[in-house]
Amino acid sequence: MDIVLVGGGHAHVEVLRSAAMAPFAGARLTVVARDVLTPYSGMLPGYLAGAYSLTQSHIDLRPLASRASARLIHAPAVGLDPVGRRVILDGRPSVPFDIASLDIGSTPATDGIAGAGLHGVPVKPPRRFLERWEQASRAALESGSSLRVAIVGGGAAGVELGLALQASLAARTGAGEFLLVTDDAVLLPGHGAAAARRLESSLAAAGFRIMKQRRVAALEEEGLVLADGSRVASDLTVLATGAAAAPWLGRTGLLLDGRGFVAVDRRLRSLSHPHVLAAGDTAGFTPRELPKNGVHAVRQGPVLARSLRRLAAGREAVPYRPQRHTMALISTGGGRAVLSRGALALSGRWVWRWKDRIDRRWMERYSDLPAMSGDDAMRCGGCGAKVPARVLERALARLDIPSAPDVVIGLDAADDAAVVRPPEGTVAVHTVDQFPVFLDDPWIFGRIAAVHALSDIHAMGAEPLSAMALVGLAPGAADAMEEDLVWMLSGVLSVLDSERCTLVGGHTCETERASLGLAVTGWSDEASLIRLSGLAPGDDLVLTRPLGTGALFAADMRAEAEGPWIGEAVRAMQRSNGPAARILARHGARAMTDISGFGLAGHLWEMARASGVAVRIDRLPAYPGARRLLAAGRTSTLHPGNVAALSGILDEDGADPLVFDPQTAGGLVAGIPPGRAADVLEELHRAGESGACVIGSVCGSQGPSLEASGTLRRSAFPARA
Repeated sequence: MDIVLVGGGHAHVEVLRSAAMAPFAGARLTVVARDVLTPYSGMLPGYLAGAYSLTQSHIDLRPLASRASARLIHAPAVGLDPVGRRVILDGRPSVPFDIASLDIGSTPATDGIAGAGLHGVPVKPPRRFLERWEQASRAALESGSSLRVAIVGGGAAGVELGLALQASLAARTGAGEFLLVTDDAVLLPGHGAAAARRLESSLAAAGFRIMKQRRVAALEEEGLVLADGSRVASDLTVLATGAAAAPWLGRTGLLLDGRGFVAVDRRLRSLSHPHVLAAGDTAGFTPRELPKNGVHAVRQGPVLARSLRRLAAGREAVPYRPQRHTMALISTGGGRAVLSRGALALSGRWVWRWKDRIDRRWMERYSDLPAMSGDDAMRCGGCGAKVPARVLERALARLDIPSAPDVVIGLDAADDAAVVRPPEGTVAVHTVDQFPVFLDDPWIFGRIAAVHALSDIHAMGAEPLSAMALVGLAPGAADAMEEDLVWMLSGVLSVLDSERCTLVGGHTCETERASLGLAVTGWSDEASLIRLSGLAPGDDLVLTRPLGTGALFAADMRAEAEGPWIGEAVRAMQRSNGPAARILARHGARAMTDISGFGLAGHLWEMARASGVAVRIDRLPAYPGARRLLAAGRTSTLHPGNVAALSGILDEDGADPLVFDPQTAGGLVAGIPPGRAADVLEELHRAGESGACVIGSVCGSQGPSLEASGTLRRSAFPARA
């Protein structure tokens, strides 16, 4: 079967990504695209403003198509014959298809604007728009003249691009006069009044002249002619008006909607020719009209990929269920953005950081793809190894996953990504951890994985907000996989609930060895963050729990660890570091980190180096059995690497091997101002951290160093201690 993707829009790049992860069985995939370097609309303003490079903001269809084993035909489509099932190309043979999908975007509507085609610069297609902008701005810079730019259209695209152009010109030390004209009474029709006010304020601050309820009747070489006959000078007139369909769609015989777009049902299939699908701006979604804002193109991608895969197998396409209200993140320049959703409007630098994170993550989906070939690669990697959808659905249905007011989009909505709203005026803190299963009990393993992942947030003095689960399940019967998934996620939720952290999504796949991890987002007032670099001479170093999990579980894998040893460690590893972190913060902790894979020595060296101080270790608490196992040579596979990393800094022969032992769900180590350690330890012990103790001190500021006192020499610990 031949599946032809016409256009390289946002929905189609997701289809290619899906095919790169798991080839479409029984189908040959072909892409017909006018441009092989397609910009991501969410990052185009940032690219113009200099926030992103070309490669960061554009998707290269060539490697993507290659990894998807898809043919790429670099040519514009100029027609489609749905009866003869051919895609018509300009100056090329037509391309046959069994199933065709159209995602060719839209162009700005210019009906009623005379001369628009000759004197206007449409924002779409982006490649031509970028070329025209570069030509005009370069000419103005070289001549030293002020560039007069007019933006026609007061929607989100016009406002955002206008601000980006102004920032681009200013960054190149060019002078400009910017005008935005719209025939609407307000900016951003379709958005709330609060968002419109914020964006209008941004335009005014950038020096824009704004003209509302002024219809543009014609464009001339010198500028704009308004409906009342007045003229406005412009060197470059950018058209960012409402969306218009490609004219050739009207010659296809496909049923179109009232605006000329392909009329599709809820499964994105043409109402007149079901073997033709359409997505993004190309689709006229008949169940209800959708805005042409790019959001739906992105969200339709996974639905389209799944539908094409099912159609190739002779099955029915799946429906697209759009949200009633979508969220828009609109950049305003200067590292700021506005969030608009219904009547809600928020703005600030955190919105830009959030938008930046979302956009970068979306782009990474299409640049970080492993090369795959053969049946073995399909089994063990990529989306071809995803846990069956029904297994995931049943497992999630059995879990009590709470919602939270900060979660805009979570597991209760079938969207591509979760959306959370950090408290206003705070910074977002991010971390991710994942490791293979090392316990037979998946519920306990889930708890330990959650504690481990949250610890980085706690160590920064931040509070966890949301988490995404990364689950690898060993292949097996569907019922068994479902049970393992339910057990692991139940354990995760039991820890997340105690820390008021919401599970908002995740990813599942089949792996040779089961694994679990979490990507966690937290929040904090920026001034309250606790960094590695805050140690000061005289500080006491407080460690909240014993060491030795690396040796214990290395031995446990060989059946050489005693049950009580593992039991005590497992009980401690299930305790969240949140309460301890809050105690340490209340008592003025100046620097703090959690002890994980690099061992105590590795993490203390990071703190010493960041703070420029000398650190001395005087004592080390250990879990029962840990020292005996280390003396017998039972070390984790990471242990030698930790020793090598500190070569020349801390001599292996002069230190207790416990300092190099990698920890899972380890405790916290913090620098506490002099005179406060006793109170800190009393509170930690009451909170359940009975092994907490002072392990050393910061002994000078003559430069970073790490030393172990004489009491920690290896000879001080007999083999059966």
